[in-house]
Amino acid sequence: MLHQLVPQLAPLPRVTRRSRPTGLTEGTMVMTSEGAIPVEFLLSGDKILTRNGLIELRGTSVLQALEMDVVVIDPEAACQTDPLADTMVLPASQQVLVRDWRAMILHGQEEMLTPVSSLVDDITIRRETRKSLRLFRLHFDAPQVIKAGGLELASARSRAPLPTARTFLH
Repeated sequence: MLHQLVPQLAPLPRVTRRSRPTGLTEGTMVMTSEGAIPVEFLLSGDKILTRNGLIELRGTSVLQALEMDVVVIDPEAACQTDPLADTMVLPASQQVLVRDWRAMILHGQEEMLTPVSSLVDDITIRRETRKSLRLFRLHFDAPQVIKAGGLELASARSRAPLPTARTFLH
């Protein structure tokens, strides 16, 4: 009976490391106008802190990533600017804004967006493989650099997918 009242949700799109997905893992704290909020609780219309100030979130999407290469960043890693930052887990292809000596050494620039995998030092930033991982993607009118987990990370490059109609069982 209960299953007749609850809408059927579409299964999450599945991706693998070959597609190089990006996104934030569950529990990643994203800076908003209301303070830090876990990414899985963000909704369309929330004001997200970006390099361009507070920008309205247009939507979110979720992917189920299988056999993913991830980068684990310990809180004491030099690239994390927030003293309250927790351990971060990001897909290896997630773009991160770097504004330190690494940007100058890697590309001769004061700052740059680079895949987080380029920061691996096998001490405080290391690569691992995860069997399954949910990735939350934030969508804006234009790509943004958001503040999340003590890092500055690139948002998804596309608009949020249109909502699908929910079907009910009869």
